Amino acid sequence: MSTLAVEVLGTAVGIAAPAPVLAQVRRSLADLESAPSADRELALVPTRNGFDLVDRGRVVRRGVAPDVGAATVVWRLNAIAAESTFHVLLHGACVVGPRGGAVLLVGGSGAGKSTLTAACVGAGLAYLSDEVAAIDRRTGLVSPYARPLSIDGGRLVAASSLGSVASAAATPVALVFPRYEPAAEARVVRLDPSWALAALASHATNLAALGGTGLAWLAGLALGCPAYQLTHADAGEATITIAGTAERAGRPVEPAAVLGAITVDTTTVAVGDSLAVLHEPSGTIHVLNPAAADVWRRAAVGDAAGGWPEGSANAATIVQLTRRGLLVAPPGS
Repeated sequence: MSTLAVEVLGTAVGIAAPAPVLAQVRRSLADLESAPSADRELALVPTRNGFDLVDRGRVVRRGVAPDVGAATVVWRLNAIAAESTFHVLLHGACVVGPRGGAVLLVGGSGAGKSTLTAACVGAGLAYLSDEVAAIDRRTGLVSPYARPLSIDGGRLVAASSLGSVASAAATPVALVFPRYEPAAEARVVRLDPSWALAALASHATNLAALGGTGLAWLAGLALGCPAYQLTHADAGEATITIAGTAERAGRPVEPAAVLGAITVDTTTVAVGDSLAVLHEPSGTIHVLNPAAADVWRRAAVGDAAGGWPEGSANAATIVQLTRRGLLVAPPGS
């Protein structure tokens, strides 16, 4: 068995496989930083039914066909990347402009992120990551994770075969939420920070592990970077828009200040005139508009007891906040 070792968001992963399969893996992982030694071992072990993928001595996938050995290793590397608690992780990609600013392309499957990323790299932007966009909580920068791009129906392509690859962490300068719609005219809509935060939260993959800390970092990202919803049918046209957002200078993200505890089960940060509230038991983030934020603050500390008549907008807001689990209904109410 031949081996190589690569860096995956701070974890040095050693990969062992028979030489022919490892050659495919090496080509796919050409852009990942190599590591002198390994903290963790992956192995593709030959069996009668193909390969078993073994992670730290435990079989995590059986019957892997040789022609998908590299893709299976990449799948597991993504799972290892997703375990990082040093980063706030988003389902997204990242490209870097000529001034060193990182544009995060955030969205779910089918949004066209990988295709857009490949087009951006081909147009002269540098590649930082795909599938996993990682904000380093120690620096506020976007960390490189140059896994291969998955394009053309799942074909793995090293980004260096398309253009340049960024080797250093980059300052976030813009958030783009792409949406692919066949035959649609290109449309760009600027999002305010509260909408951007809600969108980021829906695509954060380790928010449950980070809790209030994750909320603070997401709010800091939403407040520090302009955010856009980009509807597109043509990757080339969309690339022009993305390149334009990379022109501005940015600065490392800083977490938003966490407000004093308002209720036992919640963590709260201010986003402009709105509030973002993380309900810890469910892991759900609620973004409250200014009126609801004021009601919630006062209701949570009891200032509104008996102060709002039944049927009023404020009373209705309290009912909604209670249903969401943010407030606890008084006994007998």
